[in-house]
Amino acid sequence: MRQFVVLFILVCTLYAQPAFAWGIKGHRLIALIAKSQLSDTVIENVDYYLKGMSWEDAACWMEKAEANPAYDYMKPWHFFILKADNTLVQPKDQNLIFKLEFCIRMLQFRQIQTLATMHEILKTVFNLIGDLHQPLHCGSADDNAGQYVKLTYMGKETTLHQLWDEAIIEEKKMDIWHCSKVLVGMNLSSRKRLDLEKFEIVNWMNDTKTVLPEVYKLNAGKADQAYIDHSAAVIETQLVKAGLRLAAILNKYFR
Repeated sequence: MRQFVVLFILVCTLYAQPAFAWGIKGHRLIALIAKSQLSDTVIENVDYYLKGMSWEDAACWMEKAEANPAYDYMKPWHFFILKADNTLVQPKDQNLIFKLEFCIRMLQFRQIQTLATMHEILKTVFNLIGDLHQPLHCGSADDNAGQYVKLTYMGKETTLHQLWDEAIIEEKKMDIWHCSKVLVGMNLSSRKRLDLEKFEIVNWMNDTKTVLPEVYKLNAGKADQAYIDHSAAVIETQLVKAGLRLAAILNKYFR
């Protein structure tokens, strides 16, 4: 009984915290990367379902919506959090992987769904693809996805989660040009790119989880400049992967 109470408190705490994977700027960058990889036809078809909403706003609409208590039901969608024994903390039908897979399956039925329904589904895919590539959103219940890891950064108290969501992106002034150079530097062959974009959401999550050891390589619990520089490179790569994979989804269903 005591274990159940502790777990219940942990889950409530997790969902009560802001779930801003990458922050607004990171999500918008992912949308721009995706758009740069698509044909005019795909872009026009996606624009029809976005109903005048920009790709950048679609990519972070859930972050903005969470200021409204009416959208509290979406909070579990941002995470796929496991306990130390690899059991899922969240309800099986209300987590990042389940919700993203559901929304992507719905895209194939866009011709028989209402425009309003597909608008919600599409912009949710935009947002959740970003969440899937923030390592701490596929993290551990032990430290509440990095939100219990306190540290000082640029003279201010913050958490590991906030550092990866926004602070590093802001300090490095990441933009589409940074990410374009990263994409070129990845030197992806056609085969490697196909492997990267291969349509398996669970594999994409597992790929993201391989980054977690890098996230926790703090120097005596501090985010020194070497850590920030290394983490920035990792973040840029994750943003590019998210953009390429979002583009792969859109290209499949909106050609």
